Amino acid sequence: MARKRVAIENTLGNMRDYLTENGYEVVQLDPHTQTGIELKNCDAIVISGMDDNLMGMTTIKTGSPVIDAKGMSPLDVLHQLRRSIEKV
Repeated sequence: MARKRVAIENTLGNMRDYLTENGYEVVQLDPHTQTGIELKNCDAIVISGMDDNLMGMTTIKTGSPVIDAKGMSPLDVLHQLRRSIEKV
């Protein structure tokens, strides 16, 4: 079975380590890129929730689930990932 690929913000180092230990391929999400290329082959995206959009505007660059990890433990994020992309 292929490992699920998850993009996560670089501020979530503890989440990155935990998800890697639990079988996910984790890549860094660069919030400054405009192409969204790094998201192309990701099964999910985990964000910190720290960069609030004050204008309320968003641009969707992926059809993958986006998980806001604000206030969540690494275990909570793992469970959310499983529900979102693995249907467990």
